[in-house]
Amino acid sequence: MEKVYICGHKNPDTDSIASAVAYAYLKSQLDNTFDYTPIRCGSVNEQTKFIFKRSEAVIPEYMQDIYPKVAENMSRKLMTVRETDPISKILTYIREHGIRLIPVTDDENNYKGMAGVSELTELFIRDDRAAKPVFCLRSDTLRRSLKADILNVGDKNEFNASIVVATMAYESFGSHLNSVSNEENTILVTGNRKNILDDVFARTFPAIVIVGLKEKDRKNIDFKGFKGWVFASPFDSAQTIRCIEMATPVSKVMNKVVPVSPRDYVDTVTETMTKTGAKALPVVDENKLIGIITGTDVIKKKHSKLIMMDHNELTQAIDGAESCDIVEIVDHHRLGTIRTNTPVYFYAKPVGSTCTLVYQLYKQNRVKIPPKYAMLLLSGMLSDTVIMKSPTTTKEDIEAIEALADYCGVSYKEYGVEIFSATDGLASRTAKDIIGTDFKIFEEYGVRFGVSQVETVTLKDVENIKASLLEELQSKAAANNLAWTMILITDIIKEESILITTSFKAGEEVLPYKRINESSFLLPGVLSRKKQLLPELLKALETIAK
Repeated sequence: MEKVYICGHKNPDTDSIASAVAYAYLKSQLDNTFDYTPIRCGSVNEQTKFIFKRSEAVIPEYMQDIYPKVAENMSRKLMTVRETDPISKILTYIREHGIRLIPVTDDENNYKGMAGVSELTELFIRDDRAAKPVFCLRSDTLRRSLKADILNVGDKNEFNASIVVATMAYESFGSHLNSVSNEENTILVTGNRKNILDDVFARTFPAIVIVGLKEKDRKNIDFKGFKGWVFASPFDSAQTIRCIEMATPVSKVMNKVVPVSPRDYVDTVTETMTKTGAKALPVVDENKLIGIITGTDVIKKKHSKLIMMDHNELTQAIDGAESCDIVEIVDHHRLGTIRTNTPVYFYAKPVGSTCTLVYQLYKQNRVKIPPKYAMLLLSGMLSDTVIMKSPTTTKEDIEAIEALADYCGVSYKEYGVEIFSATDGLASRTAKDIIGTDFKIFEEYGVRFGVSQVETVTLKDVENIKASLLEELQSKAAANNLAWTMILITDIIKEESILITTSFKAGEEVLPYKRINESSFLLPGVLSRKKQLLPELLKALETIAK
């Protein structure tokens, strides 16, 4: 079943991940044509770990990017052959199904190699006037290829042999037999001719194939002392010879084609095929064959389907989102510059939390919320609205929080304090962790800038870690080609924030905030980056641009 990935923004917060997981369940109840899979494209902070543990829900899988990969483009319906199969099985697949390249595995489905038309062509293109061709044979593949009965069990299970056919007169055959230089590398095909059989049973042939042998005559043959295999072929001499040639084990003709991983990028596989001339490559995971990717698969390259949660800008989306088919967006932020190839379902409202929107969608579709997802949604709402203290909080958020708190049997005020208490204090975290946990990039009026936010229960440690925060902000600016970076540190108890910013004098001079010292501003009553800080930053940039 084709997957539809549901993913929040980079550096995901609680609202982003919780809404993705809860929405994936809702979508699975409404539509069974796709596998709706929640993922995340960043590490999980301590607060989010706490709420998932409390909710008894599973944190979604991490995916670094969503560029087209082998897993979504390979063929899973395979025809394979075993190493011990006769090459006649490959010929059957080629003839009946038009397959030109076939993976080879062992009995445990471990990948071993590839075999097909080119390998068989190389085996059979020969000059019949030259020395007799030598075939690599096994007793079991001989039996299977000939569909023969075993009359005598030989000593060697595997051997190399040329084919000698006893069709001439006995006197001439005797002379010919004496000229065979190496009996141990010869397989004899003969009819039920007692004089010839008596002679060859006294020799060291590894195998003898008897054609035209009737059931009643088998008991009259004396194999005593013969140490080779004896097969009774149901075919005539010509067909028997062909079957012997077709009895070569697949292991003797296969190539050790280097496999690809289901996690490899399709573009990388395309380069490999171009360089090597390969028409298809096996797909292997932990040495098990799981698929094959062909040149046709590469040309038709499928794009992943994506639902964006809690964001609508590509700068904040999982890497590779621009190559996806974006099918839905559920968000509560300002509209960015995202462009889609086809019309999409877009559910957006100016509420305090994306989890509020997901809750409303459950209600609209009359789907009962399982307790663990109800707890996740409540957690996302309380986190994003700062226990309903944020100015982004709406009547719809309040109604949803109260309803879910009652449904989950918790006090939203007490649980909200637990959520924010689960986050480590600023002094115990690295600057990279503090800034990277919730860092978003914007571009307006020709300026690329980044804004991080972190909530805490006290601002007392800010001055002690300010230098390391500035250093990390400058590193972020260099890594992402940003003209301005900053972090909003919010005290949810006092309901105020400190803004620490890298040097961008033109912007800093028009900010409407009180400067504490170089690089720092005090923002009384400011709790929301989205509704309070970002509009002021955009005004500042607009002023500069005029």
